[in-house]
This record gives sequence, C-alpha cells and structure tokens, in this order.
Amino acid sequence: MKQLSIIVPMYNSEAYLPKCLDSLLHQDIPLEDYEIILVNDGSPDGSKALAEDYASKYPNIVVLSQKNKGTSGARNTGIRYATGKYVYFVDPDDYILENSLNDILQKMEDESLDVLRFGYSEVDEAYQPTKSCKHPEQPDYSSKIMDGYTFMGERLGVTCYVWTYLFRLSIIKDNGIYFIEGDYFDDTPWLPKVLALSRRVNSIDWKRHFYLIRSNSLVQSSSMKNIQRKIDGQRFLIGEMQRQMGEVQNNDAVKWYKMMISHCVLTLLTLISIHIFHKRWEYIKDLKDSGVFPLSLYKSRGTIFMKVSIINLSPGLYCQLIHASKS
Repeated sequence: MKQLSIIVPMYNSEAYLPKCLDSLLHQDIPLEDYEIILVNDGSPDGSKALAEDYASKYPNIVVLSQKNKGTSGARNTGIRYATGKYVYFVDPDDYILENSLNDILQKMEDESLDVLRFGYSEVDEAYQPTKSCKHPEQPDYSSKIMDGYTFMGERLGVTCYVWTYLFRLSIIKDNGIYFIEGDYFDDTPWLPKVLALSRRVNSIDWKRHFYLIRSNSLVQSSSMKNIQRKIDGQRFLIGEMQRQMGEVQNNDAVKWYKMMISHCVLTLLTLISIHIFHKRWEYIKDLKDSGVFPLSLYKSRGTIFMKVSIINLSPGLYCQLIHASKS
C-alpha cells in the first residue's frame, strides 16, 4: 500500500498545472510511496496532453479521463481509484510547499490520526501573497487530539476546504463518503461526514498549501449567472445542513451545524439584498418555512453577531439595510 494518494481534478487547467505538479513531485518522500491521480474532467484545453506528458516521465502519476462532472465528480473518481493509506485533495491551480509531505505524513503516523488539518496561504496570479485574507475567520490550529464531533464543535468554524486536510482513506472508502456531484459548495457537506466517523483529529499551524486567487474563477466571478449559482448553492447547503443535523445526536455536532446554517443564511440574504433585492420576500418566506429561525449566535463575534441578531429580529429589515448600504 502506498502512503499517500493525491487527487487533482483537471478542467481548463493547462496554464496552472505545471506549477501544481512540480510542487507535488519536488517532495521529501520517495516516488514509490505516493501516487498523484490526475482526473481529466472532460477538459477542452490541453490539460490532458500535458498531464499525460508528466505521466510518461513519472511512474507515480496516473491520468484518468471522464465526461465533465465538475470538481466533485472528478474527486469521486479519484477516491474510487486511490490506493493510499491517506488522501490529499489538491486543486490544479494550487500548489504545495516543496519538501513538506514527509512531516505531515509522519505526524499522521506518530499520532495515529484519522484527520489532520494544516495551514494555507493565499496567493495572487503572480504567486505573491495576497494583501488581505479573503476569509476573515482564523481557524484554530492549536494542537490537541480529539474526536471528530468535538473538533466540529470546538475547532472547525465555517471554512470547510478539504485541501487543507489529510484524511485516512479507509474511513472514506469503507463508508462510501463521496462528494455531492453538481453541488456548488461541495466541500462543506462532505467534510462533516468524514469527521463524524473520525476518532482522532488534530491541527497543526504549518502552512503547506498555497491557494490561488484567480480573478476569472467561478468563486470570483460577478456575472449574474454565477451569482444565481451561488444563491442556489447556499439554498441547497442550508437544506443539506438541516438534513445532516437531523441525523446526529451529538451536541458538539449540532452546535456546529446550527452555526453553519446561520452563516449560510447570512451569506444568502446578503447576496439577495445586493443582487436580486426585488425577490427578497420569496427567499425569506422559503427560509421561514424551512424552520431555520432563530439563527444560532454560537461563535458569532463583532459585525457577524450584529448582522445575525438583526436577521433574527427581522430578515426583511436586514435585506433593506444591506440594499441601502450598497445602493
């Protein structure tokens, strides 16, 4: 068995793939100890040819191809193929610190971990550090081994990026934990499912992963089509978080799910207030009918606490205030 499987979904990734792959290959573990699974997700550019060129030179690289299913579908294909003891998800426009995998794998082994979270840095398209973090939440990287439910309640927060973790692959494969295909926010529903089955989880403030902020990415796009996708994604995520919460009886997990639902509702109402203000009552009625109110204030601080409190008082008032501030 290999120690590690690295899964990289590819779609229109030709410009970024060499940087990503070079970083994955320049590591301090033998090539035979890890595999790099490149999943060509029906990419129309030269990603597949470039990947196959790398695979012809490095025996630990395999290229799989499929019809376009999105990032979640590509990751699922990678999971099914993977043979490593641990798995790491890396997006093709990101890269990792050279000679950094050995320490992470050693920590997994030394502490018999099921999941390890590590730090990341954001970079721009010139691969320079961004001036300010796009995500104001600062994860808690203090080192203490705990079960997955406790980690959810005490450490997880609202950022669920799977590429800042190493996972024990057997937990994922043995329990059939796959990403929801077509979901815009596919990391968020998937991660708590893995944590729920993990007995030993830890964090370490080692910045190993570099997340590229692309001006033309779906996340950054401000087109109306993409904004509607974000809105629909948040609506789906609220429902999925409610569904998952209904299946757990652990208090730490329930606290996290309620916090996550509050975050999603806040994001949803903000998007609606700015972009489709005239439809606000339709969405507010839908939220009320779903039973999300009152929103949890767990771990809310400062401005977030104030915004969630206003929503609990009156979602319509919150939308009016946000719309007026952006007009």
